[in-house]
Amino acid sequence: MLVLALAAPAFGFSPSAGGLSSAPRVARHAEPRLAFKNAQSTDTAVKDQLARAQAAGLTPIEYEKATRATATAYLAESGAHVADASTSDGPRQTAAFLKQLWGVDSVPAVPAAQLADETRVLATLYEIGGPLTNVLSTSVAKELPLIPHLGIRVHGKEYFYSDHIECRTVPVMEEMLGDKPRVTIDLGASKLSLEEVEAEILALEDNWTAEDYHVFDKNCVHFGVELAKRTCESPVGYPAELAQGAIDVSERMLDSLPEWRQALGRRVMNEVTRLVVVSWGKASKAKKEQVADNLGLERGE
Repeated sequence: MLVLALAAPAFGFSPSAGGLSSAPRVARHAEPRLAFKNAQSTDTAVKDQLARAQAAGLTPIEYEKATRATATAYLAESGAHVADASTSDGPRQTAAFLKQLWGVDSVPAVPAAQLADETRVLATLYEIGGPLTNVLSTSVAKELPLIPHLGIRVHGKEYFYSDHIECRTVPVMEEMLGDKPRVTIDLGASKLSLEEVEAEILALEDNWTAEDYHVFDKNCVHFGVELAKRTCESPVGYPAELAQGAIDVSERMLDSLPEWRQALGRRVMNEVTRLVVVSWGKASKAKKEQVADNLGLERGE
């Protein structure tokens, strides 16, 4: 059981040159620190996560609770959006996975002015698993909160990683994934023009192919965090406090299994998931193009 020597305000996280690392906001107690990692395809995610938990003096379950407490504290202190107060009385977004990932039932909706401003960077976190979430939960003997998908919206387009880096207009993605549980957060102004964003995508393409996909270390959430870092005017990008819960969903998939099954599980689940994601990316291409045609919008790629 987690003893709240891990008081929520004690955990703060910020990007650093070495990736996502801990940076305590208030030095009230000599409490354990959690180190968040950046995207890297190493196939050692489970061991890495366990090492981080052990370094903080935590079991995997305690580490999960501490990560969630960190997100809760961040939302209380900073709010969900760059330009939003957490006490907003306006419309709110709800999704079942919020309680598991961030320890809250809802977050404020993106203010209308920011939502309408295409120069803002918005991050939309989806639950795309549906019934598959329960299937995967059974296979790893652990209840998974969601199968996450992260898209970054800027200049009227949404960028995300499937079998390649996809670029679709926001209305097309609203039509495609509009029925999925989701929340959107405002990451602030973009420091890049549309042309500059497209140049960044070109620079990333060679390292985010179907062959590079890795369920534990290099998936769509990792890509979203990377693109936000490159695009946002704010150096925070996608807050590590909010990103880590979704990143850890895949990292924690196997920590309930015996060690002898973890190694096999890593290999099998990565290959199966990569094939599923690659197949989804290719199979949904025609549908996305049809939706774009129906809406009279550019197809994207």
